[in-house]
Amino acid sequence: MRRVLLLLSTAAFVAACGPAAVPARVQVPGLDRLSGEVAAIDVDLPGIDPASVRGPSGWVLVGATLESGRVVGGSSPECALRRTVAGSLAAQTARCASFLGAYASLERARQFLLAAGAEALPAAPLVVDASDAVPGLRYLAEADAYTLAQGPSGARVPAALNPGAVVRAAARRQLHALADARPDDAEAVATFLGAAAASDPGYLASSEVGGDPTGQLDLSRPLPAGSAQSAVLAGALWAWADALGDPAFAAKAALSAARAVAQRSEGGGPLALLSLVAGQLDGAERDQACAVFRARLSAGEIEACP
Repeated sequence: MRRVLLLLSTAAFVAACGPAAVPARVQVPGLDRLSGEVAAIDVDLPGIDPASVRGPSGWVLVGATLESGRVVGGSSPECALRRTVAGSLAAQTARCASFLGAYASLERARQFLLAAGAEALPAAPLVVDASDAVPGLRYLAEADAYTLAQGPSGARVPAALNPGAVVRAAARRQLHALADARPDDAEAVATFLGAAAASDPGYLASSEVGGDPTGQLDLSRPLPAGSAQSAVLAGALWAWADALGDPAFAAKAALSAARAVAQRSEGGGPLALLSLVAGQLDGAERDQACAVFRARLSAGEIEACP
């Protein structure tokens, strides 16, 4: 009798709260951690309704358009699901599988950013195949939405499944206020956070057709004079994280510094971001950060580094 009551209680809970209340184990396309190649992997996606690809990170919209900074129309996909031998839910079509893979990548990015101290933002729409959308997930601040497009064709890893690239897109959403006042700082931190999440300064290369044989996308590369300020800052942050040997801690410090520089009434000089990172450290750790930052910079003073 107790077993019957338990089953009835569980059924009532699901009926009241819907399938999104129950954590789901879902098979999605993603990067296999051992091989580094795209494969079918099983992931836990708390709060997701896999049939409509909707959860805490966002929801997929098909048939929507972007007009004057707004998402107009569209509807959730209706994905037929099956059970795998291992018991996971899997989409029956490749298109729905790609939606679930992109959602899983965004959820993983959300969890990484939350662990680094990011704000818990509400879910945002993922607009599929919007006009002029670039491959992968791209954040559009004016609409507070992502666009989702397949590709690029011929790349080793689809951009929407590239963990670092998706973290960069999600970080751009986190840093939208900073981007209005200090776009170089926002782009530098977002790019660095992607590298920290992937533990790879060249994380963008795998989603480029032909890769990156000359290392132009690698944050660890030496930069010529006159390089973009965002590239200089991102490279300095990665060099410090690499020397420290703790990208997760470096991600927390960079995100904290980004929030602090955004809240300043006077933003400070172009190196205020690095000063706020170094200012969180003491003793030998600060000395190490300052030495690394100076080695990566061709000019400029860092206030927190005497």
